[in-house]
Amino acid sequence: MITAISKFRLRPGLTRAQAIAEIHETVPVYKGRPGLVRKYIALDFEAGYGMGIYLWNERAAAEQFFQFARAKIREQTGSDPEITLLDTPVIVDNLTGEVRTEA
Repeated sequence: MITAISKFRLRPGLTRAQAIAEIHETVPVYKGRPGLVRKYIALDFEAGYGMGIYLWNERAAAEQFFQFARAKIREQTGSDPEITLLDTPVIVDNLTGEVRTEA
């Protein structure tokens, strides 16, 4: 599994309600995307940035997605995102009670 974190600047003056509306417009991009297990969007209005936090089945799927998404994030936010891909060998899921370990 791979955790991807994209950090981006929020547009000045963007409200929480506007951000949520814009996020909902992007849902079709993620829903049913091959290799994507889960996506979170986190916003820090005080610091002026947001983050997309993704869990992918494999690195190749994440890399392929960000070839497309990097330009889209730049277009939506006006700044280049910082993207980090991290190996995720252990996942603790309190909703299902599972602990998943990858060799």
